[in-house]
Order: sequence, then structure tokens, then C-alpha cells
Amino acid sequence: MIVRYFFLLSGLAFAGNSFALAPCSEGSSHLFDNCVGSHAYANGDAYDGEWQTGKKHGQGAYTWANGERYEGEWDKGTKSGSGAYFWTNGDRYEGQFVDGIYHGEGTFTYASGRTVTGEWDRGKPWDAVARDASGIVTHGFSEGVPQCRKADG
Repeated sequence: MIVRYFFLLSGLAFAGNSFALAPCSEGSSHLFDNCVGSHAYANGDAYDGEWQTGKKHGQGAYTWANGERYEGEWDKGTKSGSGAYFWTNGDRYEGQFVDGIYHGEGTFTYASGRTVTGEWDRGKPWDAVARDASGIVTHGFSEGVPQCRKADG
């Protein structure tokens, strides 16, 4: 729930910041600087958001040709900060990214409804709790090591 509020607030901040930047001029994206604009790549990928010195920087959304999508913060062309990654099979990760990898607090939600919530380290659950689709804890992770759930009773 806290993650969703965070994204709502981030989205509002994005809206306010986007209007402060001028639209990018027509032409090649490598010329985009301190502006908001869109670029369609030859391979079918597309980016819509903020640019700085020809790189994705600030808030933006990148959609791959295969339908996968990232929405969130960018730093010099790399996913970094708060964001959400959506796979075409319905899986998604919402939380922190560092150098393009989920790292920090976040939640991975599988299309089935299963979740892993907590701290991530270089794309792997570090200190996290896994729940089934009904919300029941199934296991956890401590310093990256899966921990079995003790039987009741």
C-alpha cells in the first residue's frame, strides 16, 4: 500500500516537473537536452519522457517492441530511482532501481497474485517475505537466503 502511495506522489511530482521543461525540438534524440519528448527507435521500442544531454533522464516511460514496459525515474539513460517494470505475462516489479536493476525496497507481483515484498539486492530478494495469492506467508529471504516457513503448531 505504501508503495502505491509513493508512486501516486511520484506521478504528481512528475506531472509538475514535466510542465516545467520545454518540449524537445524535432530531430534526433541525441540532441534532446533539458526537455520533454518522445522518441521511436528503429527496433520498435519507444520512450516518452524527460531528456538531458541526449539521454533519458528524470521521469519517463520506455516500452519495448515486445510489449514490456518501464515507467519511472531515469539517470543518464539508466533505470534508477523509483519505478515499475511490467512484463507481458502480467508479472510486475514496483520499487527502487539502481543501475537498471531492482535494488532497494520493492514488490514483485506475479500474474498469479503471488508477491515478494521487501529489500532487493541486485535483482534478487535480500530481506523479503513471499506470500501466496491469498496473502498467506509462504517463505521469506534473509540476507538473500530463502527461509522455510515453520509449520503451525
